[in-house]
Amino acid sequence: MNVQIPQPASQTPSPAPKRRRLNSQKVIVVLSTIMALQMTSYVMILPLFARRFNEFGAGVEALGISAMAFALTSTLSAPFMGALADRFGRRPLILGSLAAYIAAFFGFLLAPSAGVLIVLRGLAGAFTAGLIPAVTGLATDLAPEDRRAQWIGFVIGGASFGWIAGPIAGGMIFDRWGYSTALIVSIVMAIITFFVALLAVPESQPAPARPFPGAKRSEIESQRKNIKVFLFNFRSTLPNSLSAFILLLFICFAVLFAWAFMEPEFMFYAYNDLGWSSSMLGLVMSTYGVAMMLGEFAFGRFSDRLGRKPIIIIGLMLFSAQFIGLAFFRSYIVIAASFLIAGMGNALFDPALTASILDISPQEHRARILGIKYATGSLGNVLGPALVVLVTSSINANGIFLIAVGVVLLAIVGGLTIKTETQPSKKEPDPDVVCMKTSSSQSID
Repeated sequence: MNVQIPQPASQTPSPAPKRRRLNSQKVIVVLSTIMALQMTSYVMILPLFARRFNEFGAGVEALGISAMAFALTSTLSAPFMGALADRFGRRPLILGSLAAYIAAFFGFLLAPSAGVLIVLRGLAGAFTAGLIPAVTGLATDLAPEDRRAQWIGFVIGGASFGWIAGPIAGGMIFDRWGYSTALIVSIVMAIITFFVALLAVPESQPAPARPFPGAKRSEIESQRKNIKVFLFNFRSTLPNSLSAFILLLFICFAVLFAWAFMEPEFMFYAYNDLGWSSSMLGLVMSTYGVAMMLGEFAFGRFSDRLGRKPIIIIGLMLFSAQFIGLAFFRSYIVIAASFLIAGMGNALFDPALTASILDISPQEHRARILGIKYATGSLGNVLGPALVVLVTSSINANGIFLIAVGVVLLAIVGGLTIKTETQPSKKEPDPDVVCMKTSSSQSID
């Protein structure tokens, strides 16, 4: 005989909220669109910082310091942002990061000096670091395990669209109307992106359990325990295959270090040595974006079918083409072609690298792990400009480009030694339908 034992009124859970169902593939399209709009608005002004620092009477060193400031604050902020996305949900972090981009663009527009612009880029790095971990975490929540790299590639492919439209548009607007107009266009696009996210981005994490009436004290004690768990059991949130995880992080660090190390020199080299206009520089960067976007849409599932490791290695080899092109050639067409090849390489290794990290990560801590990945890459973005500031007076542009080639070769060597295996995790969510809010009532038979 089954006997239902009634619970006291003070311990009866709140009624279960109505479950909301979403089509996962539609959400992925929304995320890809948001990344396309946001990256376009940001990359539109990225090549123009060199021009702006020139107007302030500054040079490669100031541009390098500003890039380092952005990357340093991103590095420090990203792991915490990833943890917040795991605890409080993906949607709040996405909306907060997009709002921070809007504020940053207004600051870039109004900055009166090189020093202020550097400080603003540092603040922007701190408050926008949650976007990529949260977006990638949301995409991972929705993706079937056997299509994880493909779906991540689709979202990143949206960001790659920004590398196509952004540099061309920014260069043309600057050449015709100046820096302020380019910033205003970026601000408008960032505002549009925020409202698209506000209206269309859902939450994939279960809603936090609603407390019983009069249970505030136990809730506070529970939060204190959670903080202690976060501080003292951090290792349990990391992948079991720690050596593979470290090697994957090293690759992430190396490729971003190589780019960040040569980027400030590349901008001034293009303008001063090669005599390019802002539109010409924008077109080369857009060539990279075209290859990256098409590659991520077309090749995203390669590592799901052929294995992560070979795709990462091939991608890294192709990625080095841009540095080789800059080191050995001055022809605009040849350099543009080298960026095209490098973009294809990025499209191959980046989704495979991210999927490799997620394969060995505990399901309940994926956004936090992605935050660590983002922070590691940001560390490369910190040290790259810092080193180029130190050596720019003693090493010419070709030497800097060759050092970048060497760093990528080290990443390839690291990739060759990786041994990965999938981490056991909890059951994956239904790939087609995600329940947005869950709760359960308790009974005793």
